[in-house]
Amino acid sequence: MGIEPQLLLGQTEKRRKILNLAWPAIVENLLHTMVGIVDTAMVGRLGAASLAAVGLGNQISMVGLTVFSALATGSTALVARHIGAGERRKAGDVARQSLVLGLFVSGAVMLTFLLTARGLLGLLFRSSDGDVLQMAATYVRIVSAAMILNYFLIVINAILRGAGDTQTPMRITALVNVINIIGNTIFIYGVGPIPALGVAGAAIGTAISQLCGGLIALWVLFRHPVLGVRVTDSFKPDRQIIRRIANIGIPAGAEQGMMRVAQLVYTMIVSSLGTVAYAAHQVALNAESLSFMPGAGFATASTTLVGQNLGAEDPDAADEAGRVTRNLGILVMSVMGVLFLVMPQPIVRIFSRDPEVIQLAVVCLRLVAIAQPALATWMIIAGGLRGAGDTRAILKIVVIGFVFVRVALAYILAIELGYGLIGAWVAMVIDLFVRGFLIQRRFSKGDWKLLQV
Repeated sequence: MGIEPQLLLGQTEKRRKILNLAWPAIVENLLHTMVGIVDTAMVGRLGAASLAAVGLGNQISMVGLTVFSALATGSTALVARHIGAGERRKAGDVARQSLVLGLFVSGAVMLTFLLTARGLLGLLFRSSDGDVLQMAATYVRIVSAAMILNYFLIVINAILRGAGDTQTPMRITALVNVINIIGNTIFIYGVGPIPALGVAGAAIGTAISQLCGGLIALWVLFRHPVLGVRVTDSFKPDRQIIRRIANIGIPAGAEQGMMRVAQLVYTMIVSSLGTVAYAAHQVALNAESLSFMPGAGFATASTTLVGQNLGAEDPDAADEAGRVTRNLGILVMSVMGVLFLVMPQPIVRIFSRDPEVIQLAVVCLRLVAIAQPALATWMIIAGGLRGAGDTRAILKIVVIGFVFVRVALAYILAIELGYGLIGAWVAMVIDLFVRGFLIQRRFSKGDWKLLQV
């Protein structure tokens, strides 16, 4: 018996809707990732020490971005629910309160990093060379100067995605990327009267691009036809809305914070293996990030569709949206895994020309290639659960996977058993399979359909 034409048409329409949401998010993530890739590729030509400094500096900066991502998660989920329920005015209220809340939070993070960058790096990466730590501290301080507007860039893009608008964030990120490339070219290598500033130049280029991105995002939000946010609106803090954002955002922040802290410990283990090993680790991570782009794009589609369908009081449609999005994401990321497996060297050479670094990075990239379906499942299903506001479940899975699997196994394999960087990446692969299994089990259970946010 064949499939009914109407059913086939319905499935095709759902896939088209998912792809319409996902492809701009994929391109946005490509462009967003390119900011880090451009920094790494340009600084990589200055040597392993400069490359390691940018890598360590980014580890600290990412801790601050964890807080922003948490608030963005709460904003996306609430905006998606209100849009799905046809409540545009309430969605606009959430957008305004997200800006108010984030202004204070991002300001506090900025001051903390400006004042304590060198101390934090010295505490966390004691085994790293002093010159590397000093360059990393300079990088952190310069990037931190743009942190408030970088928050606006992150949270406004998240708000727009929750409203079902993934094309505008893509365009904003494209502009940010262009500005970053121009800034890096000028400040890393020097142009005309501007001297070559190396690592500090990479930070200046990144900070300028984030400042511009935040200003553009604000301009877009105040002109957006669906959300209806205006400069003349009241921005007085609303405790009820802030509490709703926090109820979703705090567990998401704890999840991201736990992940970042575990990632820092993991990075401490890797950095203790030496500058070449850490440089190879950084190169392999940047190469693997190419697969994050489609995964993050489909995760965005999953967040938006699950949230909007729950807002429209259609949990079955939300469930189907999560499953179909996951399947499409697994297909695309598996193709990326095949590329990592069969042709890792050309990809790795984009980021480094050091033979020792390339040799190690190639092995790491081949290892993580086999975990791409598990990574896709984790990213996309977690995106759907965030759209439902089920961030506490994600937190528990992160603790299991990152802390008790990745970090513990990395120490045992890389340090105790002496397998070095390869052992650390084997631990990463096992962690991805564990988290992929656990997140799928949570989604299939269906408790998230009953959550009130």
